[in-house]
Amino acid sequence: MFFPLPPQDYNSMGKFLNRILGMEVSQQNSLFQYFSDTLAAVIRQAKRTGRYDMGILDLGSGTERVRRINYQKFESSSTGLIELHTVLVERGVSWDEAMDRWAELCGTEESFYISQQARNGKRTAILVQETSARRRLFSIHRPNTGIQPRPENIQDICAKYRKVTSEEARPHWEDQFNASKDLCSHAYWRGRCRRACLGLPCDIGLRNRTFYVLGGSVLRSWGRVEAVMASRSGGSLKVQVVRLRTEDDQRIVGLVIPENCVPALVASFLQECQSQP
Repeated sequence: MFFPLPPQDYNSMGKFLNRILGMEVSQQNSLFQYFSDTLAAVIRQAKRTGRYDMGILDLGSGTERVRRINYQKFESSSTGLIELHTVLVERGVSWDEAMDRWAELCGTEESFYISQQARNGKRTAILVQETSARRRLFSIHRPNTGIQPRPENIQDICAKYRKVTSEEARPHWEDQFNASKDLCSHAYWRGRCRRACLGLPCDIGLRNRTFYVLGGSVLRSWGRVEAVMASRSGGSLKVQVVRLRTEDDQRIVGLVIPENCVPALVASFLQECQSQP
């Protein structure tokens, strides 16, 4: 007999899981697969339309180095004080830094590794460091992006990489570190980048990334910001909140502004300031 859920329980994950326990395992698997596929489709659509909430981006709280390289402020009676910070984030690991970290390792699996498969005639080098002896989890350090946020177990690592000496890892490490200053991962591993071919910027895999952060009275100027960003994003408005801490201990909270929107936004704020009596 089927008992429908009351409306207040429609969003209850506990009720959902409890109900499907009475189903056959194959049916449970099919239902979970349908749920996963639907969730992935919803996320893709939300990203495409700019409605996907990416949460707060934290910079400067980990191993990356954050420097403010430019600062502009705009102030008027209608918008209040608006601040535009240009921030450089350096997250790569040089060979000397990698060797310093390697010298502190003592575990049997802690070492340099290189990828078993070559791509575009290149192999990637990583430094593996144990983070949880009980759970056998290891963090991965990369030359272009620094430490990987999510640790992996050694079985997964060995399925893709093989352990090598520091001498064997060095040329691969230095090659990717040097290339990632200006070359995105697409161009490095595939030989070309679709966005670069279209004349668009691509910062995937770059060790130095530039962020334009808008702070101050953003809400009072939201109409102006929204109009500029929407006009240059094909109607797909993506807003990312960032919270960062610079090397000189400056704390900045604001919105990440796409690079192609910055000139128009600056011109709009300057026009507003100049129109004030």
